[in-house]
Amino acid sequence: MDFLFHTPRLSVRLLTMADLDFFFALQSDPEMMRYIRPPEPDREVIREKIVFLEKYAADFPGLGSVVAHWKGTDRLAASGVLRHIEYQPDNGLEIGYMVLRENWGQGLATEIARGLSDHAFAQLQAPKVTAFADPENGASHRVLEKAGFRMVGNRYIYETDNFEFVRERSDAE
Repeated sequence: MDFLFHTPRLSVRLLTMADLDFFFALQSDPEMMRYIRPPEPDREVIREKIVFLEKYAADFPGLGSVVAHWKGTDRLAASGVLRHIEYQPDNGLEIGYMVLRENWGQGLATEIARGLSDHAFAQLQAPKVTAFADPENGASHRVLEKAGFRMVGNRYIYETDNFEFVRERSDAE
């Protein structure tokens, strides 16, 4: 497998159509999607989304939707994304993440958020990375702060009000 990067416990690679069952399980879970958007109950919609995401990753090397395996296994633990904000190439980069519910509370969201932003700094020389979180999603606010992000304000994006978090590249990266 071609991994984009590794974290202490995860190996991260690009999402492919082979991940349809896993991605559908995340995207259709009402609790998982609670602060993101309505869950998607139609597998065909998710299949089409993966087609779009694979093309995006091909068009923008180093960016895209990813899945994270527990290191040394085929067992999937989480999903994430490193993309242009709103998929617009003139915009800066943003991250997002979803952790399989059975793995909640183990610090994996922080690990993948840090890994995605570290990848953006090291491989893409990004000066900063943005993340958005629902104002009511305190767990995600803590994840981002632990991953080195700081809240910079509010932003209406993706048809909802969000808190905007930024992590800036340090001179050491």
